[in-house]
Amino acid sequence: MKFEIASMAFTIAASGASPEEIPQAAPVEEIVVTAQHRREPIGDTPIAMSAFDGSFVHRARLDDIKDLVAFAPGFAGASDDSYIEDLAVRGIASNDYGIGGEPSIGIFKDGIHQGRTGSAVTSLYDIEHGEALRGPQGFLFGRNAISGAISVVTRKPELNRWSGDLTAGHGEPDRVELDGAVNIPLGANWAMRMAAYLLDTDGWIDNAATLGHDRIMRQFKAAGRVSLRYEQGALSAWVIGEHEHRRLDGTPYRAANSDREVIDAIDAALGTRIVVRGDGRSIDSDLLNPRDDGDISSVTAQADLDLGFATLTGIAGYRGHRFVYEEDYDGTAEPFGIYRQFQSGTYASGELRLVSSAKGSLSWTAGLSAYRETVKARFTDEADERYICLAGYGYASCDELTQDLFGMVYTPSADGMFVQPNHARNIATGFSAYGDINHWVFPRLQLGAGLRYSWDRKRFALDVPQTTSSLGNIWTFTYRTDGFVEDARSWQGVTPRLYLRWKPQERVSIYASVSRGYKAGGFGTFTLEAPSPIDDSGLVPMGTRPDAFDPETVWSKELGVKASLAQGRLHLDIAAFHYLYTNLQTNFYNTETRAQEVINIGEVRGRGVEAALTARPAAWFDLRTSLTWTRTRTRGNRGCTLDDCGGLTNPEWASSGVATFRHPFGADEASLSIEWMWQGKSREAWDFRGIVRRDPTFVANLLLGYRWGDRVEANIYVQNVFDRLWYQGALNGGDLDPASVWGGSQPRNGGINLRVKLGD
Repeated sequence: MKFEIASMAFTIAASGASPEEIPQAAPVEEIVVTAQHRREPIGDTPIAMSAFDGSFVHRARLDDIKDLVAFAPGFAGASDDSYIEDLAVRGIASNDYGIGGEPSIGIFKDGIHQGRTGSAVTSLYDIEHGEALRGPQGFLFGRNAISGAISVVTRKPELNRWSGDLTAGHGEPDRVELDGAVNIPLGANWAMRMAAYLLDTDGWIDNAATLGHDRIMRQFKAAGRVSLRYEQGALSAWVIGEHEHRRLDGTPYRAANSDREVIDAIDAALGTRIVVRGDGRSIDSDLLNPRDDGDISSVTAQADLDLGFATLTGIAGYRGHRFVYEEDYDGTAEPFGIYRQFQSGTYASGELRLVSSAKGSLSWTAGLSAYRETVKARFTDEADERYICLAGYGYASCDELTQDLFGMVYTPSADGMFVQPNHARNIATGFSAYGDINHWVFPRLQLGAGLRYSWDRKRFALDVPQTTSSLGNIWTFTYRTDGFVEDARSWQGVTPRLYLRWKPQERVSIYASVSRGYKAGGFGTFTLEAPSPIDDSGLVPMGTRPDAFDPETVWSKELGVKASLAQGRLHLDIAAFHYLYTNLQTNFYNTETRAQEVINIGEVRGRGVEAALTARPAAWFDLRTSLTWTRTRTRGNRGCTLDDCGGLTNPEWASSGVATFRHPFGADEASLSIEWMWQGKSREAWDFRGIVRRDPTFVANLLLGYRWGDRVEANIYVQNVFDRLWYQGALNGGDLDPASVWGGSQPRNGGINLRVKLGD
């Protein structure tokens, strides 16, 4: 009765009408999700998650997989590049950009893990729906889902139906966008679907170091997908082939002129005066062509056999990628801090599972999965040789340094640049076995328990060759190897899950869950572990191995309420959580060894509340909004004791949403949508210098649309209506790296999209 009174009060208050005048609004469509390996309404899923159907993805103009988190509570750290290390769920992220570790968030498409940076991020087009899950999902998704997971389901071919759609768009800055799909029936049992996507847009960031407008942050993406489906009796099968060609600009950094500690030290050593030119919407960089290029190909196949009592599913996937990335991370026009990464890899996986039918009070799942990943990469760090000698080591000249350290005359390189490469390769294999059982012990009380066992093994190798500079290996690495140095280790983990779900009413679900997350250990890509001291710039001794780090684990407790009220016109989702991480893996710059290290920092405690609301109080108004509060604290964070460095890199408060107003004109309809995204102030680095913090951010977008029947739709949009400047991240720097900000926001811009539906 209380829920019914609250529902009526909400409807009357939101519509501004008396009970007799309440407009008749259709219920909000509840998305069917597949997070638990079976199709079920999101309101019946005892997991903190958000879901977005294909129409929402299209109208909100979400470009790639990371964009799904823009309207999902509990997520932060999305950026315009191909990196996923900063993508955080409830404050947890993996900032290790090497290849010896794993991301904390699992990204999946059609049930297949998408891998790591360079492979995981692809464009969103012809999507059935997307799911963003919060908290450890190790039991359900397995590998690399300790903080959460993003799962995308593409549209599959439909039998006996000709259909298609085409979207064309043009906007600022010189943005051209095309995507479309066609569904082709091939007889009674076969169907094919072809989809394609193209984006070509200019950049919006100028480089003050060069004349003219450089338009950094350009993007060119071309992707295509072909799906084939077969159905015969109890058998249903499909296969998907996909390729994406990505040519983006690498992330631009802007150093902070206020970081006098670092900049004054460099000026004094080099006899220069570093001033970062331009304004907040520009950079001042000696790297003229930053790169973020990728080519990703994949094949996915799945077969479902209905056995009556259960469905037997087999799914297999193969992915291959090539990735090239270049950035100027020092954020100045001085010739140092140039980072380059050249990477390629393959990923193959298979899974076999048996899922019981939904009939009766008992349901269960059992499965086996396995994977094999191979990845290799070449990294280089480049800097002016004078910068290394004078600022880095404090000598009056490079000749004085080489005479003192090696007793030899300094010979400058042809371009005056020091280039230190290193090569890494990683072969990872693993398998897991899992099962769960869910039982309605009473008509309105369900108990569920599940368990996954995972085993992972990595064979990692690191090669640090002799640099061609006469300075020797004294900068990024202070040693060299005679070819690859290898090590192999294995880890195992158990991830249980237990939940209790109570339904006091048919459309109200209250759940409590406890789950454990696990992420395998790994190897640092930029450090070695030697059995004895290494001579400066010398060859590592026998027995030297890649530097390993331990697995991380988490116990997470969650209490949630999901309710569909007001005759389905109001959906409410509230989740409160508390977690305890052990041995959180993090990458940091060791100023003593001048090396990037991956370490386990100790305990992390987090708690928070996430609330999401979807409402249609009247036929002319829709609302989708969320509010998040997260508080995290760390212990054992390299001895840091200041309050400012006690937590993780996430905002304490965040909110997002979209409000849509509609007006019918017969069979046609006009609409106005207002989108907003707000994040409170946050720290963005693991150290305690406190030079740069991300200020509170508020962004609003407008979308004016008109739909002619069910066939044609046009949308005019304005993004960043108030022309706010904000940054996707910040680094506090230290030693000889100035504090900086990166990923400057796009200024106010607009455009138009036209969509046409074809066929049935």
